[in-house]
Amino acid sequence: MTTFQVDDVVPAAEVLPTVPLGDLFPEAMVLGGDPALPVLQPDGVHPLLSAVGRAFADHRPLVLSPDAVWLTILQGLAQHVRLHAEELRPLLVSHAGRRRLSIEVDGPMPQDAGSWQFLGERFAKLLAGELDHAGLSAFECDFSTSTDVERTAGRIVLLDAYSPYFALHMSFVCGIPSVTLTGTVEDWRTIRQRVDMLAAFGLETWCRSLVPITDQFVRAATGDADIGFWQRVYSPVDAYGASRITGWITRLYPYLTRDGVSGQPNPMLHLPVGEPRDVPPDENGLYQGPGVASSQVPATLSQAIITITDRTEGDNRTVALHAGLTGVAQDQDGSLRPVAGWHLAPADVEIDDVIDRIADDHEAERATEPPNRSILWNAPADLVAVYHRLRYAALFDGAWRLRPIGGHQTVTGTDHWLQAVIDLNDGRTVCMVVGYEDDVFHWVVCRVEPDPEHPGRKLRVVDDPADVPVYGTSLAVLLDTALDTGGDITHLETGRLDQLKRPGN
Repeated sequence: MTTFQVDDVVPAAEVLPTVPLGDLFPEAMVLGGDPALPVLQPDGVHPLLSAVGRAFADHRPLVLSPDAVWLTILQGLAQHVRLHAEELRPLLVSHAGRRRLSIEVDGPMPQDAGSWQFLGERFAKLLAGELDHAGLSAFECDFSTSTDVERTAGRIVLLDAYSPYFALHMSFVCGIPSVTLTGTVEDWRTIRQRVDMLAAFGLETWCRSLVPITDQFVRAATGDADIGFWQRVYSPVDAYGASRITGWITRLYPYLTRDGVSGQPNPMLHLPVGEPRDVPPDENGLYQGPGVASSQVPATLSQAIITITDRTEGDNRTVALHAGLTGVAQDQDGSLRPVAGWHLAPADVEIDDVIDRIADDHEAERATEPPNRSILWNAPADLVAVYHRLRYAALFDGAWRLRPIGGHQTVTGTDHWLQAVIDLNDGRTVCMVVGYEDDVFHWVVCRVEPDPEHPGRKLRVVDDPADVPVYGTSLAVLLDTALDTGGDITHLETGRLDQLKRPGN
């Protein structure tokens, strides 16, 4: 490296504003070099000329590399060849038209610079193999300053120069090197036998589709794998759907989500297990045959909702056991395997779902306007939600009757403030125990009668508070359980009214 003085001027001291190199190419899928490299904001001028011009005008030192100069010259040469392709054809190639240079890559299109540097080198070698002369080395950026970035840039300019004579094609072929079936042959035979029972559930189409697939699992487990069958597991080469999965693995899912609607029958089940096949791309190179997008396959876990009555805490809550295939593990040799798992998690009962059940399956009068909040000023959110959507409801042929909001009555006779909300046909009433300092509301069931001291306005509890069962703090859980059991909520009992914290204590 050498530095020498040119003009007798004072170098500029201020630093010019910069942007990251990656910002100049927002559409770039892969970027050679450091995307964070600070560069000047482009001025629309070729970078070499721009650097020289700005250095001259602003009195700034200039650094030139062999790569920068040679790449500029190579680009000029490439432009000349493109402009005079037929005139130069006898000098550069021995064929007419454009010959195709093809590379087949195992796996999807790479997204990293290193892979594309390697592919650029492969194309350059393919091109060299097509030519009789040895002048291609002149296109190389092979200087002491050259990095992988410059070397790759030189090869791309070379391919540009020969673009009138050669078309570049790259196919990305995915494949599975090997498949290991764990377990015993008998395990796979058991699965095959169990598939037959699906028809009894009204899944005849799915059963017919799975039979030949599970037959092949048994065959492979015995050591006689049909390689052709396994090569069609995901996206067969003769029906390569790019983002659409066309292989037989799609038949393991009877329902898909399509157009935002879940539970849609999988159309692949109606095709023979070896199809689709021999489906060429359309004129735009796109696959238009049948297939399934991975986003259409349900990826949720199965769940079992459990209602917990915790008498130690005096409350009810719901939890869910979730189970299924929970992830993909990678073994030490790089093999991938789906793994099963389960977990326990909270599972709140959504009051809106409960209201939907009431409105759909029971007698209900929908609310036409929001409830009067002055009446519900001290009510839990789930009760407010009920009256936002329902004015009145009768469950179980009238055995449970939700009072209109104006029909709420204060219930006296205990140390707590109760509100009558739901009347039962056995003479009892579901009452809300109003929270105080802690804003926690409880639900009880008790017998009530008109309060003689407040006729027509208030009720009073007939039962001894020690005999009044408490059913937790969630109206959503209480109603959801009642809907499941036809009104039997006895198992939700968490304690008795006399055990609740008294106001002021």
